[in-house]
Amino acid sequence: MSRPPARLFGPILRLRDRINGWFERHGSAALWLRVLRLGLFQFGMGLTLAPITGTLNRVLIESMRIPAALVALLIAIHYFVSPVRALIGYRSDQQRARGRWRTPYLVFGGLLTFGGLNNAGFSLVLLSGKGTLPFVPSLVICLLIFLAYGIGVNVLETAYLALVSDLTPPKERGRVLAVLWMMLVLGTIASSVLLGGLLVNYTDERLIAILQSSALVFLILSVISLWGQERLRRDGTVIGYHDEVRVRMSLGQSLALLWRQPVLRQLFAILFIATAAFASHDILLEPYGGQVLGMSVSATTRLTSLWGLAMLTAIPAAGWLLWRGFSPVLPIILGCAVGALGFLVISIASDSSLVTAFRSGVWLIGMGRGLFIVGSVALVMAMTDRAHAGLFLGLWGVMQALAQGVGAVGGGLARDIAEARLGSVILGYTAVYGAALLALLVALALIAALRLAHLRPDSTTSPWQGLQDIPADQIIY
Repeated sequence: MSRPPARLFGPILRLRDRINGWFERHGSAALWLRVLRLGLFQFGMGLTLAPITGTLNRVLIESMRIPAALVALLIAIHYFVSPVRALIGYRSDQQRARGRWRTPYLVFGGLLTFGGLNNAGFSLVLLSGKGTLPFVPSLVICLLIFLAYGIGVNVLETAYLALVSDLTPPKERGRVLAVLWMMLVLGTIASSVLLGGLLVNYTDERLIAILQSSALVFLILSVISLWGQERLRRDGTVIGYHDEVRVRMSLGQSLALLWRQPVLRQLFAILFIATAAFASHDILLEPYGGQVLGMSVSATTRLTSLWGLAMLTAIPAAGWLLWRGFSPVLPIILGCAVGALGFLVISIASDSSLVTAFRSGVWLIGMGRGLFIVGSVALVMAMTDRAHAGLFLGLWGVMQALAQGVGAVGGGLARDIAEARLGSVILGYTAVYGAALLALLVALALIAALRLAHLRPDSTTSPWQGLQDIPADQIIY
């Protein structure tokens, strides 16, 4: 068989050489193109958040009358398995320190995440009584589906963030991770806007199809984003910006080190209280709009885009305060105060004529959450020496996830109990929002009592430094 004439491929090969040469001369452009490709994973993850953590729980609670506590357990189960992040991160770092790939962890986590997302919609069939199984076995199957999703997300994001750390220059890492977080938020906004249009004429079958489609899109974007990112030298070791990978401490060692620092223990307790307060409405937001305000499924789904825009506004604002040299406790105080105001507004907006006020409350809570997260990251870093900043941020991520799980399940349980005892759906919801308001005020009082306002982020050059140790999805929910 004769070879194709050289003139056929010559222009293509010359174009390829010119492009490669241009990228070699412009290393920064090559880096940011790689970052944008890595960001497709975050964007895809954001696309999956609105249908599974927003629309699905609204339908289960409002339309199917499943107890909010059970729905919260399903949706929030991935928070409770968050300690797997520390275990997987430790194991992944050990493997990477020996020159081995992180890719197997990405594949394993991606398959579990896809499987959980692809089957999450069947909870609508299993829990509705339309299937052949009784309720309890159906609930167990749903728990296993969401458990697979939760483990997959934790494994996948841990390996992904470690991979980003491997592939980006240390001096650019903070900006890279900030961009990736923003792509996660943009994916969530895009998903909620798109869902709002697709669910104008709602049916269970349509929601199941959307969940399965989002799982497929997430898988495709993940493959495009991560394919070929880890490259090997001739000796079989992985190419990265640092060959000597820091193997982090085990979870037990990390907790022991934290326990020996009383101020950090107190700080983590305060952050736990405030985080749980913010998370108490995560499962209840869309059901509240449906049951109390009579909003359609399409309208409540769009609330996530409002939430995301509030986060996009708050995060740069908090970063600007820190870059201006203000204490990191300032955005925490502002976040708790703004969030408390948002909970108060939603508690008052308990009539269908107050939908605009309700949306204002959602915006305020989103703003408060964004300010609070950035401030708490900077405060933890300001209170630790440079050698342990990443460690404590990793623990902050686990604490954040567990607090969100406790807040979500606690909010659902409190709503069920209050509704049963008071005989009112409205009072069931407002009891939770009132408790969240009180918890944020308690957190503010404790911050004042510990006199943390004088702390400055002098130990770090950027409020985004160390984000590779934080669960990415905590910026949203």
